[in-house]
Amino acid sequence: MEEIISEAKALGQKIAEHPRMKEFMAATRAVEQDSNAQAILRKYQEQVQKIRELEQTGKPIEVTDKQALADCEAEVAGNDLLKEMIRTQADYVELMQQINSAIDEAAATAQRQS
Repeated sequence: MEEIISEAKALGQKIAEHPRMKEFMAATRAVEQDSNAQAILRKYQEQVQKIRELEQTGKPIEVTDKQALADCEAEVAGNDLLKEMIRTQADYVELMQQINSAIDEAAATAQRQS
């Protein structure tokens, strides 16, 4: 068990040192330090949450709610810091999916061989 934990920690360190992780963290910090980007993101997240709640409760989503979401999406798309954060987040998520797939594949192979 200790060996697995040790290897997991080493993998975590390698992930932390990977350029995709570093770029995502830098982009996230840039957004955190920009009050305008934070406000745009917060407004977008609140609108998304409002629409999710309406969907979950079976209430109608009004045209004004849809338009408000579209307006928020346009604001996000127009902010360079948020665009960079979203781009680097997608790259980071892809990296993590590849890592998880490799782990799953290795576990499945080991399972078949035993």
